[in-house]
Amino acid sequence: MQSESIIDLGQSSDKGLKTDNEDSYGVLLPESPVLEQKGVAAVIADGVSGCDAGKLASESCVKSLLGDYYCTPDTWTVKTSVQKVLTATNRWMLGMAQQGGANQKGLATTMSALVKSSTVHLFHIGDTRIYRIRDKQLELLTDDHRFWVSKEKNYLTRAIGIDLHLEIDYSHFLLEEGDTFLFTTDGVHEFVSDNIMLAQVNNNTDNFDRAARNIT
Repeated sequence: MQSESIIDLGQSSDKGLKTDNEDSYGVLLPESPVLEQKGVAAVIADGVSGCDAGKLASESCVKSLLGDYYCTPDTWTVKTSVQKVLTATNRWMLGMAQQGGANQKGLATTMSALVKSSTVHLFHIGDTRIYRIRDKQLELLTDDHRFWVSKEKNYLTRAIGIDLHLEIDYSHFLLEEGDTFLFTTDGVHEFVSDNIMLAQVNNNTDNFDRAARNIT
C-alpha cells in the first residue's frame, strides 16, 4: 500500500503438496466517502488442517470481514468494528460445527488482517503472517500462535472457530511512504526463506503479481 488513495497489489496462491488449497484472501478498496471513513481492508486466512471444512472456513472469514466491516457504524473505531465482526464469525463457525451444517464437522481458520485508515491497524489469530518491508528491510509484524512440543511437533493454539472465547492480537502504527506489506500462510513462510521473499518483493516493485508468483 503506497499512499493515502492508491494501492499496488500482487497476489498468488498454490495448493503446493496438499490435495486442496484451503487459503483465502481478499482486498477491498471502497469508493469515497467510505474510503475516508473506513479505509482499505486486506485479509488472508488459512483453513485449519484436520477440519472437514477448512476452505469454507477461510472463505467465510474473508467474506464476512470484508463485507461486514464496512457495514459497522461510523461511530465505532476500527478496532471495535473488526473485533465485533470476527467475534460474530467465530460464533457462526462454532454454531455450524455443533449443528453439522452443510455436513461439516468442523470449521476453523487462522487469519491476519490489515486496515489502513488514518493509521494502520493489524488483527491476527493463528499462524498466518503479515510482514512489513520498509527501507528494503523485512520485519515480521505478527506472532505465530503455535506451541512447540519439540523441534518436529507443534500445535496451533489459536484459530477462529475452535473456542467461544476469541483472543485477537491487535496493533496499530503510522504508515510511512514506501511501506509494503507481505501476507503469507504457513505453506509459504515455512518453506521460503525471509531473504528470498524480501528479494522477490524488492526486485519486482513494478509488478507485485510477479513477486507473489515467484514466492509461491
